[in-house]
Amino acid sequence: MKKITCLLLLLTAFQVNAQEFRYAARAGLNLADKTNTSGTFKPGLNFGVSAEYLVTPVFSAEAGIYYSMQGSKFKFANTDLVHNYINIPLLAKYYVHRGLNIFAGPQLGIKATVNKQAFGIKNKELEAGRVEGDMVKPFDLSAVIGVGYLLENGFFVSANINAGLTNTAKNQFTYYDKSAGKVISHSTDKESFKNIVIQFNFGYRF
Repeated sequence: MKKITCLLLLLTAFQVNAQEFRYAARAGLNLADKTNTSGTFKPGLNFGVSAEYLVTPVFSAEAGIYYSMQGSKFKFANTDLVHNYINIPLLAKYYVHRGLNIFAGPQLGIKATVNKQAFGIKNKELEAGRVEGDMVKPFDLSAVIGVGYLLENGFFVSANINAGLTNTAKNQFTYYDKSAGKVISHSTDKESFKNIVIQFNFGYRF
């Protein structure tokens, strides 16, 4: 009898605890750029899932994992910077009125894919050569701030900005200059290339 009672209590506790979690899937548009690259915002997609823990009826904590297409769009060279990430945000969310909410928090970015297009070097060097190897650091840290609205049927829309806090470029990289016929080393010690991404998303919370 005691075992049955304990089991019932555990099941009840699990059910109450589970009701405090909400899961969601989302997708949307990215407008991404990098500082100090003379580029413009490059469109892309982001998509993934999240889990929201309801601390109180108006305050929650949310963690997610998203694939995000980022980089920058260049006016020259006919090639975009493609730096895609697996982003893991940890957000605090406050429901201002009904479904209207604001959220903010840190986000860890893990490099997923990157093209070998150069950034941070002169235009004539860019046209003359090609980059050898990957210039992008494996991790990125950014700050997220945004606003959203949750409908009663579970659908939601949101808009946010992810502002990079860390320099994404490695301290030094090399590329082959065809005109000079040699490998040239380029240092980024005095330069900073940070991600900046504006996102417009829609999704469904279960």
